[in-house]
Amino acid sequence: MTFTVINRDQLKSILVIGFLLLPILLASAQEVTQDSVTTPFRKGRWLSGLSGSFSSSALEISGSDELVSSNAYSLEVFTGTFFKDRWFVGANILAGRSEGSGLVERESETFLLGPSIGYYFLKESYGSLYLSVLPGYIRIRETSSVDLERRLVQQTVEGPGFALRTRLGYAYVISDRVVLDVGVGTSLAWLDIDLTSEALGADRSDSIFNNSTFFSFGFNVILDEFFF
Repeated sequence: MTFTVINRDQLKSILVIGFLLLPILLASAQEVTQDSVTTPFRKGRWLSGLSGSFSSSALEISGSDELVSSNAYSLEVFTGTFFKDRWFVGANILAGRSEGSGLVERESETFLLGPSIGYYFLKESYGSLYLSVLPGYIRIRETSSVDLERRLVQQTVEGPGFALRTRLGYAYVISDRVVLDVGVGTSLAWLDIDLTSEALGADRSDSIFNNSTFFSFGFNVILDEFFF
């Protein structure tokens, strides 16, 4: 068996190198564990809540007294879990309604169902900027009426499709349990519709694309375990 003798200078060098590396190793270990300690969006926790979005617009046509207005709102419920620190996956149900008046009187209803995935960018305990993506099944139904030469013409549009809803927002956390969030996003939809129109005198099928922007606000709660 052979032993290697370390002299005093070599021992000093080893101690100096170890002393210099110690803060780096401690900082690295702290970075690994600090995320789970400080962020409220920790692995294994559940997030459930209710959010709403709305939009309103009015347009006055030049040279006439005609005013075109539109109001839209939606409610969304969701629940899910953090499969990794600050990574969320869940299930969402959204129902929306919009109304328009003016040249065209219309009412529409929207139903959206699908999974969602989200990422929270910050590790802070008070909240974080987040990005969420919701792809899913969508179905719409819209009825409208147009005054053509003093005759009211009815039209109905209905059909399913695929929707992609993305949102960028900020979630503010209170006492590690309550989350208030606001966001802005866009919704894209590819639809296969059936059109029934008195003006056409026949039914027609078509494929359409629709996009819209929205502002949302929500109230959510964080649970260490699910309800049951």
